[in-house]
Amino acid sequence: MLPVIILIGRTNVGKSSIFNVLTKSRNALVANYPGLTRDRQYGVCNLEDKKKIILIDTAGLDIELDKITNQIYEKTLNAIKEANIILFVVNAREGIMPQEYTIAKKIRFFNKKTILLINKIDGIKDLSIINEFYSLGFKNNHIISATHQQGIQKLINKYLIPLTNVYITKNQDQLNDLNLAKNTKNNIIKMSFIGRPNVGKSTLINSLLKNDRMITYDQPGTTLDSISIPMRYHNEDYIFVDTAGVSKNKKNNNTIQQFSIIKTLQTIEKTHVVLLIIDANIQISSQDLFLANFIINAGKPIVIIINKWDLLNVIEQKTFKELIKKKLKFLFFVRIHFVSALYKTKIFTLFQSVQEAYRNAKKKFSTSILTETMYKAIKKHQPPMIKKRRIKMKYAHLGSCNPPYIIIHGNQVRLLSASYKRYLINFFYSILNIKGTPIRIHFKENVNPYIKNKKHITND
Repeated sequence: MLPVIILIGRTNVGKSSIFNVLTKSRNALVANYPGLTRDRQYGVCNLEDKKKIILIDTAGLDIELDKITNQIYEKTLNAIKEANIILFVVNAREGIMPQEYTIAKKIRFFNKKTILLINKIDGIKDLSIINEFYSLGFKNNHIISATHQQGIQKLINKYLIPLTNVYITKNQDQLNDLNLAKNTKNNIIKMSFIGRPNVGKSTLINSLLKNDRMITYDQPGTTLDSISIPMRYHNEDYIFVDTAGVSKNKKNNNTIQQFSIIKTLQTIEKTHVVLLIIDANIQISSQDLFLANFIINAGKPIVIIINKWDLLNVIEQKTFKELIKKKLKFLFFVRIHFVSALYKTKIFTLFQSVQEAYRNAKKKFSTSILTETMYKAIKKHQPPMIKKRRIKMKYAHLGSCNPPYIIIHGNQVRLLSASYKRYLINFFYSILNIKGTPIRIHFKENVNPYIKNKKHITND
């Protein structure tokens, strides 16, 4: 299982900024206004050697509570139960507040590894004023500025990586991951069924298995934990993992369902191919987009299943397909299946897409093929000029696979625009004919070997 780290603190201390920096995203709203985060945000933080953690951003814990904030307060406390490590965030500019003594007391009740993050140190000339935070009584204290990324790398190296290593070593579920790696050699594909509650995950599994192995009921939340089932189809071995639905419905946001979200996100990390199931009866929601983004950021192969397709008439089906083009255009490389799990319509065709996504994720490309593809892209659309000099990309090679990780070397490549980077990724998808798996591209700046020599000559 992936370790879970949670950000705790008062409102407006910078938790969301830290979340965005560590996950390298903009998922959490950030502004100089308290109370913007009303619910938990989940993200992945990538560490060294492909190690990952799940990071949770929470609403602020404050003393003066009305009915709404009291509910948020309780949810935040419940979220601590999900975590392995707590990052307690305080604001250096405001100094220590009475609420923080109360929060510290609450945190100690859970007896979890805690790091005190003293944020917003930028602009503070006399750092001795932060000494008052030591009165909170935490052994591990670390000063940072999330907005200027001061102390972030040190936080990762000194605390997050060592603590994560300890957790992974102790976690018995890691042994299951090792067994899964062995199974990979035998081409057993572990595929997880992900989606909001009541989209038909269990029904789809039952239809594929041709029996009623899973309990199904027309009520959200029937499945509350991940369940693994082996299956053999056309001489290929699979493991199906049915997961609890991921929902942000406040009425049903109890402790069990909160824990199920974490289990689902951890399941995504442990599977080979993810099937994202969407209900055709309901508009594509923010939860669907959240899950899709999480799967892609985790680097997992993905197949999209639009279930209950039989309940839509021809006009509604056409409208829904237009909605897919609009909302899921970032998943242009993914196969989409329109099925009816209940009536077993077109469900077995998804195995072909699963196999394709799995193979493409593990594909290896030679340096010559990747470099040739890169030059074709440049010929069709040259990179921009920067200060009268053309950005120059020299060669490309495969850094790793599963998912394909392409490294492009060149001069001034750090200045490439986001739009040109997207163009390159799309071009690689097209020429290499990759379907079902995300591609990652890293741009590496070439270092001039004569710079040091010039310095030596100057010094002489």
